[in-house]
Amino acid sequence: MLKNLKSLFIVDDSEEENKPKQESAKNDDTKSDKNPPTKTPPPLPNKVVNSGSSGVIDAKIIEKLLQAIEKNNLEGFDYLEYKKSLKALEKMPMDEATKYRSAFATASTMGVTLDKLLQTTNFYIGVLDKENEQFLGAFKNQFNDKVSGREREVAQFESIIKEKSAEIKKLTEEIAKHQKQITDLKGKIEESNAKINKTQNDFKLSYDHLKSQLEEDKVKMQKYLK
Repeated sequence: MLKNLKSLFIVDDSEEENKPKQESAKNDDTKSDKNPPTKTPPPLPNKVVNSGSSGVIDAKIIEKLLQAIEKNNLEGFDYLEYKKSLKALEKMPMDEATKYRSAFATASTMGVTLDKLLQTTNFYIGVLDKENEQFLGAFKNQFNDKVSGREREVAQFESIIKEKSAEIKKLTEEIAKHQKQITDLKGKIEESNAKINKTQNDFKLSYDHLKSQLEEDKVKMQKYLK
């Protein structure tokens, strides 16, 4: 049944491949024909076809939607059977209006009315709408999980980076301040060290000077005062 449904809405690969040969043969036979038969718009292809930058017609999605229609197929002659009748007239040399009327004439012999065709068409549109709602629900969940959730993570990381950048700036300023303090302290250390060394040298020279005099007087006293 699914294969039959696909044949109603999707062009078969083999048909697509044979089209150029068939059209070429027709062109050879009708080169002088100024009024070629009116062509009906082709059904949806069974390959992915670009329909703009916002999306593509995907054969797998089309098949899934057709499976939903197949699962909910109504009993008796309805829109799907009418669609089959239209499909059978696809290659007939008729204009679109004649094809629709011819298929309806066949359906009428089975007691099918226009109201029934429209009602069943609306029913299958409802099936597609239900699939659309389910898809939107699943899409919303995936969007929240894989897009919105990750966007929140990005915002959190950006906030963390901002905070840590501020901390780094603060630490960098503190490091620069401490480095200046170290430089100042080193200068003071050198200055103090120089003063201490000078004082130490001065003390030693002064000590040696006085001590040498005392030692000298000691020697002289021992020599002269015996």
